[in-house]
Amino acid sequence: MRRPLILAAAAALTLGSLAACSNSPASSSSNSASGGSGTIKIALIAKANASDYWTSVKDGAMAAGKDLGATVTFNGPDTETQGDEQLNELQSAVNAKPSGIGFAPQDGAQDGAPAILQQAQQAGIPVVAFDTPVNESDIPIATVASDNQGIGAMAAQQMVQLTGGTGKIGIIVNGLTGTAAARQQGFQDYLKQNAPNMQVVSVQNGESDPAKSRDKAAAILQANPDLVGLFGTDDDSVIACGAEVQADGLSGKVKVVGVDASSDEIAMVKSGEIDGAVTQNPYNIGYQTVQILVDAAKGQMPTDKNIVSPSVWYTASNMNDPTVAQVLGQASAG
Repeated sequence: MRRPLILAAAAALTLGSLAACSNSPASSSSNSASGGSGTIKIALIAKANASDYWTSVKDGAMAAGKDLGATVTFNGPDTETQGDEQLNELQSAVNAKPSGIGFAPQDGAQDGAPAILQQAQQAGIPVVAFDTPVNESDIPIATVASDNQGIGAMAAQQMVQLTGGTGKIGIIVNGLTGTAAARQQGFQDYLKQNAPNMQVVSVQNGESDPAKSRDKAAAILQANPDLVGLFGTDDDSVIACGAEVQADGLSGKVKVVGVDASSDEIAMVKSGEIDGAVTQNPYNIGYQTVQILVDAAKGQMPTDKNIVSPSVWYTASNMNDPTVAQVLGQASAG
C-alpha cells in the first residue's frame, strides 16, 4: 500500500515547510491588497482574491514584503473562472514595470499568458509562477506550488483506508487542467496501483462553484446508490460533497475526502461531515513567492526552478496536533 512511505514523506515535508516559515511573522488579518514599503515592488496576480485560501496566500506575501522591505500588491479576479479578467490584470502588472511579478494562472488564462509573460521577460521583469505552473512557457524563473499529484495520491490513500479498498468512487474536480487535473490524476493513479477493487465511476467538473459542485455530487449519488466515497479536488467541491452526503442521510456510508482548509471546510471535518482533507500551506506559498522575487530583483536567481510547498492530511482526530494545527492556522488565516 506504500502508506508508511507517503505519510512519512508528508510529515517530513510539513516539518520542512514549518521550518522555512519559522522566521516569518504571524499572518496578517488585513484585507488590504498591498503591503510593505521599499523601492522593490512586487506584483502578485492570483487566481482569485476572495476565498480563505487566496487570503492566506496574500497574508504570506504581505508578511514577506514587510520582512524583506518590499512593497507588495496582490490582485486577482473575483472567481477562478474569469481567465480574460486575470489576463487583463497580468497585462496591467507588466505595464506598471514592477521589480518582479508572481502569477497563478487560471485554466482560462493559460493560453494567453505566455505572450504577456514574454513582454515581462523583454522588460527584464522576473516572473515566478505560484500555486499552478504556466503551461507552454519557460519564462518563470521558478514555480512555487504543492505536489498536486502527491496531494491526490495522499487523499486516495486515505480513501482506501476509510473504505477498506473496495467499492465505487465519484470525483468532483474544480477544473479540467492544472492543479485540479493533477490531483485527479494522482488520486486515480494511486487507486489503480494500490486498490484494484475500487472503481471511479464518475468525474464531474464543478468549476469551483459551490452550487454547481453540489448539483454534480447529487447526480453522482443518485446514479450510484452503492457509492462508497466522494473526492473533491478543492474546498468548494469537497464542501459540496459533504453537504450533499449529509442531506441525503448517507453520512458514514459514503466517505468524503478532499483538499484545502477553508474555515467552512475545517468546521465540516471537525463535525464529521467530511472525513478528512489534504491541506496545502498557502501562507508559505505566498511568502516563498515574494522571497524569490525579492532575491531576483537583487540579482540572486533561484537555483531550483521547482519549489515544492508541502501538504498535510488532517482529520477531526489530528487537527490539534501541534504541527497540523500550525499549518491549519496558516491555511485558514484571514
